[in-house]
Amino acid sequence: MLVTVDADGLATKVTGDPEHPITAGFLCGKVSNYLDRVYASDRLLHPLVRDGAKGEGRFRRASWNEALDLVAAELGSAIERYGGESILPYSYLGTMGALQNDSMSARFMNAVGASALERTICASAGAAGVAATHGRSPEVDPEEWVNARYLLVWGWNPMSTAPHLWRLLLGARKAGARLVVVDPYRSRTARVADEHIRLLPGTDAALALGMMRAIVEAGLVDDAWCRGHALGYDDLLERLEEYPVERCAAICDVDAATIERLGREFATAQPSLLRAGVGAQRHLGAPIAYRTLACLPAIAGSWRHRGGGFSYIPTATDVLATSSLRREDLRPAPVRTINMSRLGTALTDPDLDPPVAALVVWNSNPAAIAPDQTRVLRGLARDDLFTVVIDQFQTDTADFADVVLPATTQLEHLDVLGSWGHHYLTANTPAIEAVGEAKPNTEIFRLLAGRLGLDDPCFGESDEEMLASLFRASPKAGIGLGDLLERGWAKIDLGQGVTPHAEGGFSTPSGLLELSSPGLEERGIDPLPFYDPPAEIADADLARRYPLCLITPKTHLFLNSTFANQARQAAAQPRPLVVVHPDDAVARKLEAGGRARVFNDRGTFVAEISVSDDTRPGVAVAPMGWWNRSWGDGTSCQATTSERLTALRPAPIFNDNRVEIEPAGSS
Repeated sequence: MLVTVDADGLATKVTGDPEHPITAGFLCGKVSNYLDRVYASDRLLHPLVRDGAKGEGRFRRASWNEALDLVAAELGSAIERYGGESILPYSYLGTMGALQNDSMSARFMNAVGASALERTICASAGAAGVAATHGRSPEVDPEEWVNARYLLVWGWNPMSTAPHLWRLLLGARKAGARLVVVDPYRSRTARVADEHIRLLPGTDAALALGMMRAIVEAGLVDDAWCRGHALGYDDLLERLEEYPVERCAAICDVDAATIERLGREFATAQPSLLRAGVGAQRHLGAPIAYRTLACLPAIAGSWRHRGGGFSYIPTATDVLATSSLRREDLRPAPVRTINMSRLGTALTDPDLDPPVAALVVWNSNPAAIAPDQTRVLRGLARDDLFTVVIDQFQTDTADFADVVLPATTQLEHLDVLGSWGHHYLTANTPAIEAVGEAKPNTEIFRLLAGRLGLDDPCFGESDEEMLASLFRASPKAGIGLGDLLERGWAKIDLGQGVTPHAEGGFSTPSGLLELSSPGLEERGIDPLPFYDPPAEIADADLARRYPLCLITPKTHLFLNSTFANQARQAAAQPRPLVVVHPDDAVARKLEAGGRARVFNDRGTFVAEISVSDDTRPGVAVAPMGWWNRSWGDGTSCQATTSERLTALRPAPIFNDNRVEIEPAGSS
């Protein structure tokens, strides 16, 4: 992002860097009007102290000294009464920078002995499955995607969530590539694909197993590559005997002939690329599903070819040793870990010892996005819970805060960011002075550390000093901090070339792509790919009570709940919707434009009805991101989602959810 600043120090324009190979001179619809966020009339510019009941959102202005003194006193009181573990940090990727995400904040929380937060709410389930198959990998460089001739986009809607990577897929299409999208819902990307495969949610592994079986039956397996560069090849062939295409078709509800054709096409239309998104990894069987998906390009021989193979999150290009900044050695003793997707239970469990007496939230809006929202809101409303929120706006979570502290935007602080899917490292240098009294997250936690008497020298380090320390500790793939700050961005080159795994070279313990994983077997998990069913979607008894599956994908213009309060984005997406298939609408007397009540045992939400065959019969779609106050009764689609976690890595199952829908009456 390039920022134009006038003589008075005001930012007047933001654009994409035309020289950047990925950004290519344009910004997505979420941030192309980023200055509207920086200079918004409702932006938080001063500390606030609660002046009403929890949840009312009534505050009075306070000075930084008053606010920090109050926070320090309350955190100190919690430590004195219950110990440091009674403090719970809650943050995620509101900023993805190495500094402002969780550096000084982690030092602070470690030094006071706060509970550890397990941050797995987004892509962790899928990443664990992929890592079990090919370890840390650069995967297929997006700049090589143009060479692919078969694009299998699985559980991903790049037109909405990654337009810069979508541009690279378009380059392949212009060169003749076929685009096939696998998604229960007809997303924007699926709408323009050559083919849309609309499987039942949570059955991705069955479809992948069926495709692999079809490849084997057609005699199209790359036997030489698998024998040379994969572990457990013969075992996988034997396993596939258990998954005839007809069985897989019955599970995923995709025609067997279609599965057979897809398998043959993926193996023969080389180079073929499977690019997975996060959408398909939000069900109980997701880690094994992604582990299974990662095997498909090996069977097809895709890794041999330039532009062919697998892409999800290129973990090998994560070269910033951010753990070096967090200083876990500051902890006075081992601490408990609380998963961020079980926040509701953590705040309401009467047997939790010690209780969560203080909650510190930054870079996140859990009142809107955390699972089992009804329980989360009940916990946030506790009068005996002291809550601090650090944010740029008065979010749903901030409404429940005792103290709200104003944070800087990307234009106002220093940072360095890795990528979300490509191979570039980016410097984030401040373009303008902080607006109002906003402060960077790092500075806020420095000030709190001083108030609590934390005297380790690390709390005196500036952002510049921390950044220099980070680069001294990181294997930077030839990138120097000075050069990065001067240029703004640099490509991470691990020496993998244009075909990173044509000759193997995987970072698994065996050095091979592990079709059979000894690591999984050591954990008591089947080492071979298999269909690991979803929790609720596959529950026939539950289906009798709640016959509709509900999935909650991203919207086009919000980033989770970020940007949902901005005028332009909200005008384009004014109301939360629930999309139902015409057959399901008729059966429930749901009328387009009316209001629906969506419910299960966990909670209820109200949304406007959209009747469309964009979704499958039996599957309702409620895109997420609107703040709670935009929904019909003040709770969002997350009121119905479960706190249950996946097994290989504990991550949430947002799209593994059963509900029923009825008319909600007139507004």
